[in-house]
Amino acid sequence: MEEKKRIRFIDSHYHTLFNIADGDSIEIVYPDGKREERVCTYIDEYHTQVGARVFHICEFAEIMEANGKSYCPARNREKEVEERKEAAHQKEKTGNIRMERSRR
Repeated sequence: MEEKKRIRFIDSHYHTLFNIADGDSIEIVYPDGKREERVCTYIDEYHTQVGARVFHICEFAEIMEANGKSYCPARNREKEVEERKEAAHQKEKTGNIRMERSRR
């Protein structure tokens, strides 16, 4: 199975801020606090599609900075739910083991 490509997000000085997997989303935060999530698609090492538009990674950074917007990886809510379920399952499993030991 081929590993997903990584999309690099930078600031306008080419400093890497973060990476996300191809197909993951970023959250854009506007100066007024409004937030939008956009799906990102890997084009090549220096280009990505954010929503419906293709950007050079530095072009995207410059536009965001010029408009006072910030961006970060979007929280993966599905992954968070799965992690919580797994943690609850582990806690329940650990509790059951303790109960069995205390019965001996």
